[in-house]
Amino acid sequence: MSKTSSTTGQHGGARLKRRRIVVVVVPPVDELDLVGPIQVFSAANRLVGRTVYEVEIVSNTADLKVQGEGGLLSFTAQGRFQDVKGRVDSVLLVCGLGTRTVHDAALFAWMRKMASVVRRLGSVCVGSFLLAEAGLLNGKRATTHWKFGRELASRYPQVHVEFNPIWVRDGNIYTSAGISAGIDLALGWAEGIAVAGFLMR
Repeated sequence: MSKTSSTTGQHGGARLKRRRIVVVVVPPVDELDLVGPIQVFSAANRLVGRTVYEVEIVSNTADLKVQGEGGLLSFTAQGRFQDVKGRVDSVLLVCGLGTRTVHDAALFAWMRKMASVVRRLGSVCVGSFLLAEAGLLNGKRATTHWKFGRELASRYPQVHVEFNPIWVRDGNIYTSAGISAGIDLALGWAEGIAVAGFLMR
């Protein structure tokens, strides 16, 4: 379990608490959907000059090798979502076009449980389909890749699909539009850290 720590900046007394981000992948995934957001958290750490974001990548499969849909990159997850123990600040879900229709009852139950205890639970691109399948978007505003917005609205009529925003927050649930919008969502999550980092320069 990660220990929560904080540091005080020289200017403005900014307190930077360490945040544990668990990225759940349902492979194969779009490479940028995964790499883009975690790069944002890495850049925020560099900007501040210390580890503020502790990022863990976990999979829903027994094989920890995560294939990219483009076939050019592969990744290795650090464990399975069932292995996650201890306090988590935020959860980010990443899947691929082909895995947006996966039905994983164990993963969905885990996400529903985590949604009640984490500060933020989000998805990148078509990951919103899995949040919807888990029932986490019922009665909520959400977005997804523009090519799949009508499909999301048709399959899940209880979801209020918005077609124009880059990302949408409803309560502590976040969804983002296509591919690079996951970077924008991560930037939104890291905005306060980035501002504090500039103040500490």
